[in-house]
Amino acid sequence: MPKKIIIMCSLIIFGTIFISFIKNKTKEIENQILILNKENEELIIKLKNEKLENDYLSSPEKIKELAKKFLPKDYVEMNKSQFKYLND
Repeated sequence: MPKKIIIMCSLIIFGTIFISFIKNKTKEIENQILILNKENEELIIKLKNEKLENDYLSSPEKIKELAKKFLPKDYVEMNKSQFKYLND
């Protein structure tokens, strides 16, 4: 009878320790997941902002404005139809 009690007590103690260890590890993993989700959301927002900025800067009106501002005065604007291809 005392062997059964000792075995049961040791199993209960071991189980309690094991469960608390698992809970702590699970909590750490959940915290890491939350941190990664926040970083992911921040990166998504940054990507959207970069896409908006790229769309704005690559618009034809903005390119013409920047060309007038930064390119030399002898810059000539060409249409796509003015290009000659080597394959033709």
